[in-house]
Amino acid sequence: MLVTNVERRVGETVSVAMATFNGVAYLAEQVDSLFRQTRLPDELVIHDDASTDGTPELLRRIALEAPFPVLVLEGARNQGVNASFGSALKRCSGDVVFFCDQDDIWLPRKIETCLLALSRAPDAGFAFCDASQFDSRRGEMEVSLWELARFSPRRQAAFRRDPLGTMLAGGNFVYGMASAFRREVLQHFLPIECDPVGMTHDTWFALHAAALGAPGVAVPERLVRYRRHASQASVVLGGSAAAAEDRSRKARARAAGLISGLRAVRRNVEGDAERLGRDVTPSLAAFDRKIVFLETREAQRRQPSLTRALRGIVDLNYWRLASGPASVLRDYRGVW
Repeated sequence: MLVTNVERRVGETVSVAMATFNGVAYLAEQVDSLFRQTRLPDELVIHDDASTDGTPELLRRIALEAPFPVLVLEGARNQGVNASFGSALKRCSGDVVFFCDQDDIWLPRKIETCLLALSRAPDAGFAFCDASQFDSRRGEMEVSLWELARFSPRRQAAFRRDPLGTMLAGGNFVYGMASAFRREVLQHFLPIECDPVGMTHDTWFALHAAALGAPGVAVPERLVRYRRHASQASVVLGGSAAAAEDRSRKARARAAGLISGLRAVRRNVEGDAERLGRDVTPSLAAFDRKIVFLETREAQRRQPSLTRALRGIVDLNYWRLASGPASVLRDYRGVW
């Protein structure tokens, strides 16, 4: 296993790593939910990614009012979400690090509950919970993030048996703002060497940890209220040719970013395993299957081929990793 000294639980310290960018509209509400935790963090480390809306000034005021130490790092230029979280993580000193976005709301027992889950799973490298969704104008939404990601009880059972395989088989269900990582796991995998278009910090760390023997523990409670708002929109709607091309362009960028990120994670896992003297052959094979699947799918989408389609139809690995028959059909028709 990757984690060391796992028997030490009493007295663990907690850091919260936050990345901000032009977040003045919702930031105070998020930080107030940190102040209301039943188990307060020992420190809050914030990297502001060169905001221009007054966020840095608000952060300085928050630092003066907080009931725990707050370190504000002000970036000189915009670097993106992965680099921002990486910057904050480097300055975190807690035994357990919680990721925090700028616009959500944590329920009061989030830190306490996730720490308890980690204490009950000594081999775990991280814990992650479910989250409800809400819109500032329309109110609460019925579907939770786990339901949205199809992280069903059946898939949760599969995750307990095969954490890495389950994460690679479908979309992400380990959301940063709902997760807590042991710092001794995180520090092995800095810097975050992936494009957030294809892979964000949460997936980066979760894949590394699971592949090296420090899997996650799923906490079924909804301990975060995840805010939906217009600035999160990334899908261009409409039926015009220009809109369709824009969707295709973004899909290609996401696919390329994901493949590149998976290659970087695989490379790190192989190197760390050699350093630690561990056999991670099954993990490397799982990454290879996923990468081959993605590359085959993108090749088919770019240049539909009947021969490639027929090969894919009888490829069990392709069916296992695709998101159902409709996904397979779309891939082999060359539809993004």
